[in-house]
Amino acid sequence: MKPLTSTPSTPAATELPATPPLAGAAAPAAAPQETAALDRSTRQMGYWFLAYLLIYPLPWLGRPPSALDIAASAVGVAVFLPLYLAGFGRNDARALHCGLAVAAIGLALQPFGGIWGVFIVYACGLLGGLLPRRRAYLAVAAVAAVVAAFVLWRDIRLGDWLPTLFFSAMTTMVSVYSAAYAAQSAELAASRDEARRLAVVAERERIARDLHDLLGHTLTAVAVKADLAGRLIDADPARAKAEIEDIHRTARTALADVRAAVTGMRSTRLATELATARRALDSAGIALRTEGVPPVLPPEVETALAFVLLEGVTNVVRHAQARQCEVTFTREGGGVVLRIRDSRELPGPAATPDLPAAPAATSVGGPLAPAQAPEGHGIAGMRQRLAAVGGTLALQFKPAGSVLVAFVPQGPGGPAP
Repeated sequence: MKPLTSTPSTPAATELPATPPLAGAAAPAAAPQETAALDRSTRQMGYWFLAYLLIYPLPWLGRPPSALDIAASAVGVAVFLPLYLAGFGRNDARALHCGLAVAAIGLALQPFGGIWGVFIVYACGLLGGLLPRRRAYLAVAAVAAVVAAFVLWRDIRLGDWLPTLFFSAMTTMVSVYSAAYAAQSAELAASRDEARRLAVVAERERIARDLHDLLGHTLTAVAVKADLAGRLIDADPARAKAEIEDIHRTARTALADVRAAVTGMRSTRLATELATARRALDSAGIALRTEGVPPVLPPEVETALAFVLLEGVTNVVRHAQARQCEVTFTREGGGVVLRIRDSRELPGPAATPDLPAAPAATSVGGPLAPAQAPEGHGIAGMRQRLAAVGGTLALQFKPAGSVLVAFVPQGPGGPAP
């Protein structure tokens, strides 16, 4: 069963959470609801951090600004706001361009008496969120070099630029690690979303596998018993009535099994499925010979092996044209081996449409020659069940009959070999 699912991709410039004025980081696609919530939170934090602009006019409290100072500062802030909001929460080229432009605004406003370093801090916050991290370091280093050259050129006092250096360094560090944290959070959200998707796919495959095994066996048994009852209705009405009653019981049991399979409560025992197999083979006129007894195994291992027995016998009834079916349980190689062997009525390779061979494999007891037909759902389901408990499946086909060999490791609940 191949699920038809798709995972939406996230553009490289998708906004992700950060610590403003620290830039966020993009990451693999997260669940849509989580991504939307993170984007809203990021945007709200960006607005809150605009309060740092109130630091800019503090020097004017001691020295009244001129009209030119106010006008130039107003223009600078008006240009800054759209740049900051456009680059905030991003890690792509837009954030780089906006961060560099914000730094340029700060340098341009230095002669007008405000705390121009505020804009340098904003710039470092935007640039520190760039990904990959090396790109962020190079951008911040370039801004630092330009600011240092500007300070020397303008002969700015130490007290005027030292706070800018300190807060820019702190903002850069926090922004870098905030971007890394945001990336990890988005990856975690994406992994949770993928885990949920895979769980749904696995559950669908389990239900499909269980329904295939249950309904395949039940419908085969019902068809065989119905044919037998039709032939006996005149010759032996009492037995025909018994077969019809058995069809009724089989249908009701199958309905309960289907409900259990859908709810994930389906489990079975080897002894139960062996008795069911005996009834199905008897109705089809196929003699059953058993050797060994069903071993004591952990529940999940026994359920897997029981489903293999169910599917294997169903295939014998449906396709093998057999006179006899042999089911044996042995302990070999540190595990339990189930063999289902059928002897065909008419030799010939055309009687196995649903029993394709496994790839050339070696099972307990020697190599098995593969057939050339592609595997059907039943064989694939048996392989999946056995693989889930550490077991293997091998098949052998000859004109005179086929052999199915299932191996599971001996669990701690079973007896010693």
